[in-house]
Amino acid sequence: MRLLAAVLSLALSVTPAVAEQIDRLMTALHMDEVIELLRHEGQMQAQEINTTMLDGAGGAYFATQIDMIYDPDWMRDQFSTAFVETLSDSQMERAVLFFESDLGQTVVRLENSARQAFQDETIEEMAQDAYSAQDQDSTFFQLVDEYIEVNELIEKNVKSAVSADYNFFRGLNSEIGGDDGEVLAQLLAEKDAITQETRTWLYSFLLMAYQPLDEAQLRENIAFSRTQTGRAVNEAFFDSFDRTYDKIYYRLGLAVSQVLRGSDL
Repeated sequence: MRLLAAVLSLALSVTPAVAEQIDRLMTALHMDEVIELLRHEGQMQAQEINTTMLDGAGGAYFATQIDMIYDPDWMRDQFSTAFVETLSDSQMERAVLFFESDLGQTVVRLENSARQAFQDETIEEMAQDAYSAQDQDSTFFQLVDEYIEVNELIEKNVKSAVSADYNFFRGLNSEIGGDDGEVLAQLLAEKDAITQETRTWLYSFLLMAYQPLDEAQLRENIAFSRTQTGRAVNEAFFDSFDRTYDKIYYRLGLAVSQVLRGSDL
C-alpha cells in the first residue's frame, strides 16, 4: 500500500508535459525491450536457483512467484519514477534529444543486442576471450576504458551487486533464520572477487557492444556522459536498478525460503 501511495502521489504531481517527456525518454531508451531482457535473465536465474538450491522442488508456486516478482509494469514504474525524481525538466529534455538522435538510438540498440547475445553462455565466453586478447593500447580499448571510468561503471555495479545479494539473503533469512550481519560481512569480504568479475563482464560486454561504433561516435557518447545531463541520467539508471533489484532480490530470497520451509514441513 505504501508503494501504491507513492506511485499515485508521483502520478498526481507530474504535469502532462513531463509525462510526455518521460514517455518519450522511456521509448527512446527502448525500456520495454530492456525490461523484457531483464525478465528473461531473471527467469533463467530462477531456473538455476530451483536446480541448485531447491533440488527442483520449486514447482508451480515458485514459478508463479517469479512471474509476480518480475512484473513488467511494476519494473517500468520503478525506472520512470527514478527518471522523474532525478532529472530536472531541462535535463529530461536534453536526455530525450540525445537518445532520440541517430547516435543515441544506435548506442541503445547495440547495448540491447549485446545484452541479448550475452544470454548465450558461449557468446559471453567468446566475448571474455576477446577482451583478454584485446590490444589495450588501441584507441578503441582506450575509449571504452574512458567511458567506463567516466560513468564509474565498475564501482556502481559492484555496489549494486553487493546490495542485491545482501537483500536476497535478507529475504532468505526472514523465513529460515540467519544473521544478516554475517551475510553482509561475507559479501564485503568477497568484494575484490566481485569487482574482478564485474570488470571482466563490463569490458567484455562493452567491447562487443561498441565494436561497430567509429572513434567520433565513441567520443561523442563519452562527451554526453560528461555533461550534467549525462551524469544525471547515469545516476537515475543506477538508482532505478538499485531500487528495483533490491526489492526483486529480497522477494526472490523470500520465495526460496518459503519453498524450503514448505519442504521441511
